[in-house]
Amino acid sequence: MLRFFRKTWVKVTLVTLGSLAGLLVAAYITFKWLYIPSVPEPDFPAPANQREAYSQDLDYLELYADVEKAFDDPAKREAFSRRIASLRSQLDTMTPERFEVAVAQAVAIADNPHSNVSPLSMSRRVNHFPVRTGPFEDGEFIIQARREYGHLLGAEIIAVEEHPVAEVTESFVPLFGGPENRSRFFAHIYINSPALLYGQGFTAAPEGAELTLKLGNGEIRNVYLEGTMLPDDRRIPFGREVMDYRVPEEDADDWLHLMAGREPPLYLAEPEEPYLYRYLDEPNGAYVRINYNYDIDGRSLKDWLEQVAADMRSRQPGFAVVDLRFNGGGTDATNRFAEELPSLVGDNGTIYIVTSRETFSAGIGAAAMIKKLAGDTARIVGTTVGDRLRFIANGGTLFELPNSGISARVWSTVEDYADGCWDWRECFILSPFFRTEGVGDLDPDVVIPTNFADYAGNRDPVMETILAEVTGS
Repeated sequence: MLRFFRKTWVKVTLVTLGSLAGLLVAAYITFKWLYIPSVPEPDFPAPANQREAYSQDLDYLELYADVEKAFDDPAKREAFSRRIASLRSQLDTMTPERFEVAVAQAVAIADNPHSNVSPLSMSRRVNHFPVRTGPFEDGEFIIQARREYGHLLGAEIIAVEEHPVAEVTESFVPLFGGPENRSRFFAHIYINSPALLYGQGFTAAPEGAELTLKLGNGEIRNVYLEGTMLPDDRRIPFGREVMDYRVPEEDADDWLHLMAGREPPLYLAEPEEPYLYRYLDEPNGAYVRINYNYDIDGRSLKDWLEQVAADMRSRQPGFAVVDLRFNGGGTDATNRFAEELPSLVGDNGTIYIVTSRETFSAGIGAAAMIKKLAGDTARIVGTTVGDRLRFIANGGTLFELPNSGISARVWSTVEDYADGCWDWRECFILSPFFRTEGVGDLDPDVVIPTNFADYAGNRDPVMETILAEVTGS
């Protein structure tokens, strides 16, 4: 055996393998150091009272600015420190609801939509009205309600405790950092919670609130609604999940939906499907809807897109629609499809990219890749995406306050879809826009907001506009 290890080729092989193993370990350590941020463990004794619990949470919250890259800006760090100091002076009068709001406002100083107290995690800690409003850009309209409040379906919320709903919405914008269109999108979740309304000072108690409603027949009515807690598996849905023509909880027959029983337009069809492909025979076009930029429920997005590409290749459509308006991000699984797409559409065929303020993170990346590779054949329809094209992402380590359970995520590197990201010390080197030109912008060529009248009328003005353009009608 010793004679075997003395052979030159064996020595060379072992040295080579050892070197490769060392390089792999070094690469892993470097990758983890650069892109997977670590957070300090909270090390506090059991609090003696609620005030001490708040104080410990603020002590730990101060460390967030040390690990979150979005706080590299000294001005943001200073504003964050001032906000926490201000909160310390209010602990004697603090309530759980106000603390929830205050922490969200403090974290939002990072001004990076990835770096926020998640509205979804927040929804699990607070109560909710027995109605749900949709994310419309022209107002707060009730589109889901418990059975006993079914007569309120279609009503518009005009005011909360005599405060105009525009004022209420404006007050919730600072709870979510980043572009205002994204912050306003989440306002409809906050407005659905009497606890958060109390936390913002609009109500006298967190248990309920009086809403001024404009019913479908034009009648103005004041209605007091109490809040209830939802179990974890029935968190309040938002965005597309509210707009789906169905009650989200299949076994909950006490919820009604404004559009139940009606045939939805294509962008809301088959809501249980994460990805949807339809070939539009009449105008000879392809419709591809991608609501998630990752594998889900055992389905591979890449494999699915390969099947879509194969069908499109055989048909050679005259145009294609890639609907990303509900795509909240994930991975770069759509990049290969983006590369193939221009060759799948007939000569001079337009590639339409549908975006909205729900298009986020890797969903924005998918839109950027398609626009870059499609060039002049690309047209963006809808509304502006839910973030700037330069933002902090990657990593996502959980940072959770030890007593309240309020949490945010810690992100590590820059993505820049506008100009490309060039510095390896701050950029994500696996990004498709690392050391390559960006797309400049993703401004819509045709702006079409999501309005209640179109939704209640069973219409999708986005697809109507696209089809009118390609058919010349």
